[in-house]
Amino acid sequence: MENLAFMYTLVNKLFLAISEVIAELPDGQQWLERVIESLSRRVYYEFERDYYSRGNQATDYAQAWVRVLGKQGFLKESHYRFVQEDGVINVYITNGTCAYREYCRQAKREGTLFVCPRMTSIKWIIAVKTGQPYLMVTDEIDNEGVCRGRVYPEDSGK
Repeated sequence: MENLAFMYTLVNKLFLAISEVIAELPDGQQWLERVIESLSRRVYYEFERDYYSRGNQATDYAQAWVRVLGKQGFLKESHYRFVQEDGVINVYITNGTCAYREYCRQAKREGTLFVCPRMTSIKWIIAVKTGQPYLMVTDEIDNEGVCRGRVYPEDSGK
């Protein structure tokens, strides 16, 4: 596809449409997370040959996932930072270049169900690689355009 801007618009509108429909279902947020996790799984298996972790920590798995997506030109690796504190992985994403930023902003403006695809895919890869379920919380985008979130083990009580 030659028109990259149109492709990103299409992806964002697709997520908005999915969010609208899934919001009508009981446990809509969980279903939307499952859709994003399924997408992440499919992308992972398509590009698994490019995935290599430089360590065995959750942050290593997350960084390796970002490298895979960066290698495909879907994001800028330097716009992601992971800091682990007491079992919680703090995630910082510079939003200005996020492929999903229009989905994020428009869903919040419209009050539509929103689940961050980037945070969800990071949570997914950490859960897969550690073999344990993880949860996530996303915060509002700060004044500097940085998305913040936390990914943590489901049984951590956080």
